[in-house]
Amino acid sequence: MKKLCKFILIALLSFSCILAVNGESDHVIIEEPTDFMSSQQYEDLNEDLQQIKENYDIDIYFIYDTRIDNTETGVKKYAEDFLKNNASATNNVAIVMSSNVYYVAADGPASSEVVKNEEAIFNKFYSRASSVSASDPNAFYEGIKDCYQYVVKFVNEVSYESEAPVSTLKALVNDYADLLSDNEEEKLNRKLQKIKDKYGFDAVVVTTDSFNGMSARDYADDLYDYSQYGQDGILFLLNMSERSWYVSTKGKAIDYFTDYGIDEIFDDMADDLSAGKYYDAFVIYADRVDKYILNGEKGDIIDIDNTKPKATFGVVNVMISAIFGAISSLITSLSLKGKMANTRRQTSARNYIVNNSFYVNGASDMLVNRHVTRTMRPRNNPSNHTQGPSSHMGGGFSGGSHTHTSSSGSSHGGHGGHF
Repeated sequence: MKKLCKFILIALLSFSCILAVNGESDHVIIEEPTDFMSSQQYEDLNEDLQQIKENYDIDIYFIYDTRIDNTETGVKKYAEDFLKNNASATNNVAIVMSSNVYYVAADGPASSEVVKNEEAIFNKFYSRASSVSASDPNAFYEGIKDCYQYVVKFVNEVSYESEAPVSTLKALVNDYADLLSDNEEEKLNRKLQKIKDKYGFDAVVVTTDSFNGMSARDYADDLYDYSQYGQDGILFLLNMSERSWYVSTKGKAIDYFTDYGIDEIFDDMADDLSAGKYYDAFVIYADRVDKYILNGEKGDIIDIDNTKPKATFGVVNVMISAIFGAISSLITSLSLKGKMANTRRQTSARNYIVNNSFYVNGASDMLVNRHVTRTMRPRNNPSNHTQGPSSHMGGGFSGGSHTHTSSSGSSHGGHGGHF
């Protein structure tokens, strides 16, 4: 237990909106949460921690309340009593702060590791949260996330065993279901390697016949993390026995591949996957990944409000097109003029009329114009997605990427479905 540097963030009161009410299932409990983060961020943290409890059997609570007895004895008693009355997982952790004292309480098989890392746990929070300001309003929220993700990481190192395979060579194509020929696998690997060489992104393809009792999300996240792929990357997972797919993103890929963008990529692959043309589908995946990263690097991220990449048509291209257009028009007009050298301008329209040559012998009504209403095709039914509830980046439910914490304590985006 350590004393805090006193940091009452009064300046943050300008960010207050509506005071959130702590629910019974809240894992983040803050005296006035909207003084430090948006109500959506507060909800996101609680959803992510609830999912961590369900997935990894770790119950983590983060509590900051200046009304707690501001003594070492008072904070310790509060933390231990809270854990005893509320936590129900195999491993339980409560990080409790008053005005300037903190205490980390723990029980379960990993409790000794938690106590040993008490100072490191708090520093994960404080090193980020203490920089909160008008120019960095997300620092407190991100500090809490850094803190509990660190706890997940070292608790799982003690108690968690993943059933996902590990690609020891960090292969970009892992065809465990044997859907590709050796030649197809080699060609696909070359395409994905070019993406890695060009952008520093790992673009991975995995096929399997079983998730080994895991969820699609945990299988994909664990395979990516424990195979030690890069900080920025995307993994496409295909399970043929369940006819299901899942995309896991990490690092910059979380921003570049939004929920909408992932659906767009799968929609482009769906016909080939359903027809058993797996290589063709994975080539489409590789091409779309290349395009999406390129657009992401330029800040032109494909999302619900930006559904297609902007065409790159520079000034030089415009000038060249204009010049060729002018030359073509000039040649055409001179050619037509040459063919009409034996004609003369007439002074009256009567000279063009042949007498008694116009007869009307019937009439009918014809449709010469129409108005067409186009309706956007429906998106994949959200109920078919296997994404976990988590935080929302870059636009809430209608855009951006849902994120969650994996067993390794990393942030991942992505979701999946069936075909």
